[in-house]
Amino acid sequence: MHNYRFKRQTGKFGVFVGVTAHALRQTTPPMRADHISGRVWLDTSEVTDGFRGTSLTLSQNQIEWLQTGLRHVADAITGAEPTAHLVVVIDALEIVEMDYVDEALAPAIAGWAAQEFGFADRPVDIRFDDQTNQCFVSWPG
Repeated sequence: MHNYRFKRQTGKFGVFVGVTAHALRQTTPPMRADHISGRVWLDTSEVTDGFRGTSLTLSQNQIEWLQTGLRHVADAITGAEPTAHLVVVIDALEIVEMDYVDEALAPAIAGWAAQEFGFADRPVDIRFDDQTNQCFVSWPG
């Protein structure tokens, strides 16, 4: 289990989120987890607030952004671990409300996966549109 902290700061926009997770390697598909791709799964059933140590219930939007981040790196994960079903278990999130947007969970879990499975972390763009009040995440290339 290890922690990855995603941070970005621009003149107008700052974002921070920490993800603590671990990977379970199984010979069979898990009974309770979200299927991401091929042999990659996501378990968000028991997440803790990384600062307070209390239980944290994730919204559907937060879960979807974690799924998006894992889908983006699923091929790299299975390339690094060619034999087992891999369940990424989210243990804790570090959320500072004033510097947090759900969208940052995607690059945070992708960065965590790069560290965990030993592939290169891919550059990511995250920007906030003042006109629409929305955040956008994209991976160039």
